[in-house]
Amino acid sequence: MKHLNIGIAQVNSTIGDFRSNFEKILSFWEELDSKSELVVFPELVMCGYPPEDLLTREDFIKECMLWAQKLVEYSQKFSSALVFGTPYFKSRLFNALIVAYKGEIIGLYFKKFLPNYSVFDEKRYFASGDSPLLIQVNDVKLGFSVCEDIWHPDGWETRCASAGAEVLISINASPYHIGKFEFKKNFLKARAQDNICYVVYVNCCGAQDELVFDGRSMVISPEGKIIAQLKAFEEEAQVVSIEVSKVTKKRLFDLRLYEKPIQIFSQAKIEIKRKPPVLKTTFEDFSCEEAEVYEALVTGVKNYVEKNGFKSVLIGLSGGIDSSLTACIAVDALGASKVIGVFMPSKFTSKESKEDVKELVKNLGITLYTYPIDEIFEAYERLLSQGKFDVADENVQARIRANILFYLSNRLRALVLSTSNKSESAVGYTTIYGDMAGGFAPLKDVYKTEVYKLARYRNSISPVIPERIFKKPPTAELKENQTDQDTLPPYSILDEILIKYIEEGLSKEELIGLGYEKSTVEKVLKMLKLAEFKRKQAPLGPKIHLRAFGKDWRMPITNHYF
Repeated sequence: MKHLNIGIAQVNSTIGDFRSNFEKILSFWEELDSKSELVVFPELVMCGYPPEDLLTREDFIKECMLWAQKLVEYSQKFSSALVFGTPYFKSRLFNALIVAYKGEIIGLYFKKFLPNYSVFDEKRYFASGDSPLLIQVNDVKLGFSVCEDIWHPDGWETRCASAGAEVLISINASPYHIGKFEFKKNFLKARAQDNICYVVYVNCCGAQDELVFDGRSMVISPEGKIIAQLKAFEEEAQVVSIEVSKVTKKRLFDLRLYEKPIQIFSQAKIEIKRKPPVLKTTFEDFSCEEAEVYEALVTGVKNYVEKNGFKSVLIGLSGGIDSSLTACIAVDALGASKVIGVFMPSKFTSKESKEDVKELVKNLGITLYTYPIDEIFEAYERLLSQGKFDVADENVQARIRANILFYLSNRLRALVLSTSNKSESAVGYTTIYGDMAGGFAPLKDVYKTEVYKLARYRNSISPVIPERIFKKPPTAELKENQTDQDTLPPYSILDEILIKYIEEGLSKEELIGLGYEKSTVEKVLKMLKLAEFKRKQAPLGPKIHLRAFGKDWRMPITNHYF
């Protein structure tokens, strides 16, 4: 039987940290080398993804080329061939895949389809490739592609397969959002089945600013079965033994490829004179969507904090569900010793909230600082009050709390984590320069109803959030007997309207046609529009939905359309 051992290394690169990325690649390569004929790393692994406007700098491009060449030279020390992604300048700049073996570039492939939607801006930086790549390793033919290329049914895969490729290798930097992995699995299975070949999909992991990468690299058989899948959100390496003779057998009685034009490509050949052992593989996945999303948020916080050099984080705790969940995410990302809770009660803070904060802090094992704000608030009132207590008096409390948090941030060199969620941000039910202020916002792309689901999931692991927090009506506690529903529709209704408008693109008329009250729809959409100027000034946060506020949502502030 004809076998090929492919090492898959899904790694978490840091943008611009060439030496660290280089050493990480070598480390994983050394681990996989003796068992593999080919070791594959993700898209742009050499520089990190997405490098954005660093790609407009000549010095950055020179560094990319320099370190890529070092990897090629180091390939002399290894028995296996290397596949990796890097920016590559050849008259123009390309998003490239390099195949290196014994100190030489055996194959060079330039990404053909450059995504320019959602969070992607690749046409801003790269030229499009126009040639396929076919390489024969021993007696196995391999075709190659970079990320977006395999998403297109008219890409090179079919042409490579018709030219004899038995294995298609796709390197990726594919960001996470809810539901994407299932969609991705289905179309990758279709590529394997349609081309009667193995598909080797290698994705990066970790997080970069607002993007989270879920890894979950996989190998799919010609029958469309996943035969190996790596962990989600974590670095991992695995060697997968592919029984290539299956492809030949299947193609003899499944004649679909025979109906396509025969493609003749020039191809390089690599002879690796050893036979690595045939290995068994394993894979795992999440038990529920909440587990997947929670891990994405933890990954986003961990990578943002650690890659940017912060030693600890600060969270304003209120006794509510948002700050409680944020604290849980921070502890799971960084450890309890690096999380500081700050409780800033006022005369409007209930006895129950004070008790719930203390219980949460005890359960999580984090440090708590307490700073009552009544005296500061009274000083503001004496200076500014116009007599009648209104929303300005409510918001000044939130801004006092933000001042305290950022004073501590300066003192302790700690990052402030905002606790605002997507529902509040959507309709402006958050105070600019107050509770929405922060260096990073873990719940930025999490709707309020999802906050409760995620908190329930976290409590199923260990019951750290007090039960009373789930049951009491949401409230900002900025005036007597206040609840969120004094101002907003019930969150169950609000979130449905927001999701259908933001994520699904429904119009006002379509929402009303679904049975939502006309006045409620108009109120929500008006609030959404008026809050745009706030969102433009909000901190980054991990993307988990199809349309996150940030790169996905580029609405003009001055806008008379809604």
